[in-house]
Amino acid sequence: MQRGFGLLVVAMLAGSAGIAAAQVTIHGRPATLRVSTATAGLAPDPVVDATSNFDIKLDKDTKVTAQINSPMPAGVTLAITLDAPGTAVSIPEVPLDLTARDVLTGFAGMKGTSKGLSITYKLTATPAAGVVPLQSRTVTLTLVNAP
Repeated sequence: MQRGFGLLVVAMLAGSAGIAAAQVTIHGRPATLRVSTATAGLAPDPVVDATSNFDIKLDKDTKVTAQINSPMPAGVTLAITLDAPGTAVSIPEVPLDLTARDVLTGFAGMKGTSKGLSITYKLTATPAAGVVPLQSRTVTLTLVNAP
């Protein structure tokens, strides 16, 4: 029982919704995530990769959203967690889909650059997923004005 899934981070929006000087830079690329083990009677073991990191430069109140470019196969979930700089708030294990979801919030009043913040991807699969051919998804992080 092997469920392969290649994760490829290729898109990054460094400024959006009128944010000219704020930016995010991604460093590294996660390894291929492959769900391949399970304990008898339990769901397959999730796979985690935290080899990528990012820098974020802020100059106004923003938040960071994340989404993928195409749906995940049935029974398979890809989630992301970003380390939070300073007093910002990280929303852990946000399941990714085609909708931009908040992953970092609470930047009110924060300015400056934070470097080397961790990006953690978690791939999970249910037994119902069966064998899934190797695939890839583009993860897009976007800085937007915070409400």
